[in-house]
Amino acid sequence: MHRYRSARAQGLSLVDLMVGLSIGMIATLVVMNVMVMFDARRRMASGSADAQIHGAFASGWLARELRIAGHGLGPLGALGCMVHRAPVGTADASFVLAPVQITNGTAGAPDTLTLLAAGEQAMPASRLISPYAMGNGSLSLDSTFGFADGAQLLLYTSGDPDCALLSVASVSTGTYVLQPVVANGLLSGRVFATGSSAVNLGMLRYRRYSVDTTQQLRLQSFDPVQGTWITSTQADGVVNLQLQYGFDTRSGSQPSPQVTSWHDVMIDADGDGVLADAGDWQRLLAVRFALVLRSPQRREQDCDAPTPTWLAGDSSGALVQTDILLDHLEQWRCWRYRVLQTELPLRNQLWGEP
Repeated sequence: MHRYRSARAQGLSLVDLMVGLSIGMIATLVVMNVMVMFDARRRMASGSADAQIHGAFASGWLARELRIAGHGLGPLGALGCMVHRAPVGTADASFVLAPVQITNGTAGAPDTLTLLAAGEQAMPASRLISPYAMGNGSLSLDSTFGFADGAQLLLYTSGDPDCALLSVASVSTGTYVLQPVVANGLLSGRVFATGSSAVNLGMLRYRRYSVDTTQQLRLQSFDPVQGTWITSTQADGVVNLQLQYGFDTRSGSQPSPQVTSWHDVMIDADGDGVLADAGDWQRLLAVRFALVLRSPQRREQDCDAPTPTWLAGDSSGALVQTDILLDHLEQWRCWRYRVLQTELPLRNQLWGEP
């Protein structure tokens, strides 16, 4: 007699499928969460590295420029004079003879740094051996050594607030005479007396650093012959540049110069009652600056970035921890920032020609 057993259908039930699907979804969520966290950390690390690289390059470049600032500008007594290179009304017709100038940004916006330096090896200034009237075809000097065609020539008379910047057309061979190129209408009727300084600036380094609205550190180089600015980008991710002057405000002559006060603007450092004269510029010994770099990666979570700070002079000139405002940026708290700050002595001020 045959016995029959009922066979149950073999396979997965609906409950088994639901359990397996749930386990798979949980595993997928875990893997996705790990991947998202890993990618966020990777981008954060990459962004921080990029900011560090851009910041190091920009900081090094500014430091190099500040070390050159003031090179070969002539007697220290000439600092602060208004240099005229073109007639009044011409764009950039004049500028102050100073190694560095700081233009403060409005309400904490980035500052602008302007630098001047000669393009030739620093040498004692030549002297006029006869008066020179602006517009004349030649100057007589006690030495034309180092002058070359196309060089920039600065004329300065001690105590005079105005200087002239001329181009050298040619230098007479075997004589102490050179022929300048003088723009029509430049300081008409002005006569520089015998003994006035004639400083060979070579190809003048007149440069300006600023931060634009696209978070780039921009360099503008001025060509005094053509009267034009040439702009180039030096670093990305720079959102602020803050600068301060360092002065020696001690009274009298000091055998060992040292910075005693830090300020955003020029002050009457020598206490003679005249602001931004030669005595004040001679007491400018250093510059502090802070670069604020922003990571290219926006924060995915809370927008709670702290306000960056740097060590800067307060109203009394003492160094204190100071906030760097970023209100000129939209939703600035949603990014990470890195501050690079340094202090540079202006060695050409310390070693300048009396």
